[in-house]
Amino acid sequence: MKRLALLATAAMLTFGSVSSFADTLIAPSPHARMDGDNKIIALYGNSYTFYNNNINTRLRDLTKSLLPDQAKGYQYRGITISSGRLGWHIPNIEYQNSLQKWDVVVLQGNSTEPITRKESSRQNFVESATKMAEIAHKAGSKVVYFMTWAKRDKPEETQKLADAYLSVAQKTGGYVAPVGLAFEKARKAHPEINLYFHDGMHPSMAGTYLAACVFFATLYNQSPVGGALPIDTDMTPATAKALQQVAWETVNEFQK
Repeated sequence: MKRLALLATAAMLTFGSVSSFADTLIAPSPHARMDGDNKIIALYGNSYTFYNNNINTRLRDLTKSLLPDQAKGYQYRGITISSGRLGWHIPNIEYQNSLQKWDVVVLQGNSTEPITRKESSRQNFVESATKMAEIAHKAGSKVVYFMTWAKRDKPEETQKLADAYLSVAQKTGGYVAPVGLAFEKARKAHPEINLYFHDGMHPSMAGTYLAACVFFATLYNQSPVGGALPIDTDMTPATAKALQQVAWETVNEFQK
């Protein structure tokens, strides 16, 4: 009887450990705050991610300036395909997850892919996100969805995109970085800051920096205010601070 009791206790402890791990790996809600160190990050996306020398470069600069004691342990890698849809990255994530364990995998769909009029494309996005999240979770990586922004002349798409990313995150146990909501907030609060490239779709340096600030706040539960300006740019400290504040406020509001 004593041996059976010990075995039962061990089983309960093991199950508890697994459950605790699952709770941190699988987002309890798309709005949930992340825990853990989240040091090794892979960003799977397209030109929205790689414009302006890649979001991961700007995120790295923020981390070095705001988390200097731990910065050496942080790694960011942008894996991007020009004009790529999310599903195009399935072979990449299958291969790279066998080589290296990411703490976090960031998934970004093609601009308005989740809300396109073509039903088959919307369905393909959901199916691709589901498969990629499954691969990432099996490898021990958390999943964060990169909520993209609306085109400059279609601000009404902001909430549609937000809803689409929240829906797929809920379905797959992923977290969400509310970049699109930060774009909307910044456009209203600081219309003098241009977040777009001249095509009205891709990000300007300010747009990329804002996205990086949102990711910093999402990944580390820390304000990006006071972080380094983008290197080799003419961004003013005032503009950087305004974008940092918008990012922090957006993430806090989103996670409530």
